[in-house]
Amino acid sequence: MMGRSMLAYIPVNLANIIVSFGTIVVLTRLLNGEEFGRYALAMITMQFAHMGLFTWLEAAMARFQARAEREGDVNSHLKTIYAYAVACGAAGFAFMMVVLWALPLSQIMKTLLVATLASTTLQIFFNLGMEAHRAAHRIRRYSFTYSTQMLMSFTIGILLILTTPLREIAPFIGIIIALLVTLAIDLPFMLKQMKGGVTQPAKANTYFRYGMPICISLLLAYALNSADMYLIAGMMGEASAGQYNAGYNLANRSLEILFVWISMAATPIAVTLMEKEGVEGSRQIMKDYGASLLWIAMPAATGIALVSKEFGFILGESVRAEAITVMPLIAFAGVLNGLISYYAQRAFMLSGKTSMFMWAMVPPVVLNIGLNIWLIPLYGLMGAVYATVISYALGFVLAIIVGRRFYPLPIPFRAVLEIGFACGCMALSVLALPDLSQFHDFIALAIKAITGASVYALVCMVINAANSRSFIKNLVEKRQLKAVTS
Repeated sequence: MMGRSMLAYIPVNLANIIVSFGTIVVLTRLLNGEEFGRYALAMITMQFAHMGLFTWLEAAMARFQARAEREGDVNSHLKTIYAYAVACGAAGFAFMMVVLWALPLSQIMKTLLVATLASTTLQIFFNLGMEAHRAAHRIRRYSFTYSTQMLMSFTIGILLILTTPLREIAPFIGIIIALLVTLAIDLPFMLKQMKGGVTQPAKANTYFRYGMPICISLLLAYALNSADMYLIAGMMGEASAGQYNAGYNLANRSLEILFVWISMAATPIAVTLMEKEGVEGSRQIMKDYGASLLWIAMPAATGIALVSKEFGFILGESVRAEAITVMPLIAFAGVLNGLISYYAQRAFMLSGKTSMFMWAMVPPVVLNIGLNIWLIPLYGLMGAVYATVISYALGFVLAIIVGRRFYPLPIPFRAVLEIGFACGCMALSVLALPDLSQFHDFIALAIKAITGASVYALVCMVINAANSRSFIKNLVEKRQLKAVTS
């Protein structure tokens, strides 16, 4: 079941890859270090604002859609969430504009943040539709609409940088235009789904009590992920913040794409099974989910660490040298980050104990800020990296320990050992290659990547790591059976 869903989400994953890497490749070349630093700070600010004001609505849509379907009350469920989204959007944007007016920022930064915050206010209405499609298993509609929005916003933003003086503001204008176009297509469909429904304050209260702890938890998790950017900008300048962000995003975003892809497939299934069959019904899919995350993310992190120098060729000269130094450790921090956000957090989501995830995130965030203040003056950008790794490790341990008190989240120990062994073989094979410095970075990257991936795949098949051989065998057999019957 999860395998089929993962295949169905491939178009979204491809769009994520194109936009994520395209943004890093293009923006680090078209924008100078200070401009890219301001863009990165604005993007982080946008995420903080969106999480704090709107994510409770998205979380409620994802969690309660299956329940509304079971109760035959989808129209009121949708109408309630969208009605409160309108109220939160209007009040939230007004509040953000007042705060922005009061902050002692430069005019260019204020203009940039106005565009940023306008885009995130529109984003809530788009995201609600996407969460509804995913929860209702309308995968084709989700994939097409989401991919279109991402590719359109990226393309328009780049064109505006090239043809207008907007510079770092242009990507956010591109997001706004793409959102307006896709909302014009998708919102009428969602309005039809709400027909006959009524706004139900009692449901909204349930949604808020469920979703607000997730909001705060995500804010804390994102602070663990990105608060160091503000500290770097304050201590070392906007250019250093841009350099750190480029390396961090190139390593961490590569892994996050994989986590999001698998999560898209597994989470709606787990929620549906939880509603229909209870804990035991969802536990098996969660066990497969955890093993799949590790099977894909661990070799990806190992590969990034092994080829960080060659991988850095896609970055612009203004950020490259410093960015590649942070990538090896950030790759493994990214695995911990993904396991916190896309695996451990599901224990709190499925059990409904979302407030406990919030408390589990407080100690690592406090530790992260303290370590950054201490280590950045001593070690520069690497100080922020050390702080990130230590804090993520604490966050993961706490999230697992606390989460398992409320939901029996499986821990795939055997898969960890098998995948770790396969990654070790992969690393040895790459390190054993002869000196490739005479080749262009892209050629050296390709040789190392093909070697490492081939060895990893071979070892996994031989030892059946995380049941990968069984999974692929079953997938091939199902495809063959389908071809014969059709």
